[in-house]
Amino acid sequence: MRRFQFRLQSVLGWRVVELELEEGRLEQLFTERRRWDEEALALEARRRESARLIAAKTLDGQQLAAFTNHRRYLERESARISSQRADCEKRIAAQRQRVVEAERKVRLLERLKERRLAEWTLDFNREMEALASETFLSKWAREKKGA
Repeated sequence: MRRFQFRLQSVLGWRVVELELEEGRLEQLFTERRRWDEEALALEARRRESARLIAAKTLDGQQLAAFTNHRRYLERESARISSQRADCEKRIAAQRQRVVEAERKVRLLERLKERRLAEWTLDFNREMEALASETFLSKWAREKKGA
């Protein structure tokens, strides 16, 4: 009997590669989200430092205007970062769906391969059993003939 060969092995291999690519893209999005989180933390640290400086000093009008402009800048940056992070979260959700779909396709082919292997194994075992029976009967017939 021939050795087991899954005809869709190349498709399974391609699906595994596709899954790895989708997982890689998801990991890139997680990295981007971490970067946005780090930027938000850095911006918050700058905001706290500005607030601390304002509270510690008595400021003249020009310094107060500069701090006010800086605070507005920090608020705009905070809004931009929040928007970018929210967009990244949406892309992460969509990419997770693509990963789930790629995993489903791989699992489907793997289950099909397992089923085909089980069928092949059953057929192989039946063939071996039939061959063993024929060999036994042939030997038994020769021994009976010779006796």
